[in-house]
Amino acid sequence: MTKQTMYYLPDASALRRARNESRAYAERMGAGVATCDAVALVIDELFNNAIEHGAIYRRNNAELLVTVSLEHQRIVLEFIDPEMPDNQVLDLAHALRDVADGMPALDSERGRGLFLISIYMDELRVAIAQGGGLHLKGRMAEP
Repeated sequence: MTKQTMYYLPDASALRRARNESRAYAERMGAGVATCDAVALVIDELFNNAIEHGAIYRRNNAELLVTVSLEHQRIVLEFIDPEMPDNQVLDLAHALRDVADGMPALDSERGRGLFLISIYMDELRVAIAQGGGLHLKGRMAEP
């Protein structure tokens, strides 16, 4: 198995399942304990943000998509929130560039979650998904 895609309703009741299933798939792909734990933490952060911030824009309750794959012996995570407005995706992309300079200010509305995620992921990219919404992708950093 080199790729697993999972779909979840954007509500708190699915968070635990998303976290546990993502971790389990990473483990089945041969990731070590530290990487599996990091996968669970990243999914937790992404999912919580989608629930919290998504309450403002979510209209159709479209499923969140999580993909765990293995590329060149490294775990790759992809996260899609199909309802995130394009302007917010672009704001996140700008925040990701700012995160490269270090931790954002604690009173900043954007960037703290991305900063935490960037600790665990390399080659992190934020873009507008095909068809609209957020598409975040990155490789898990070497433990």
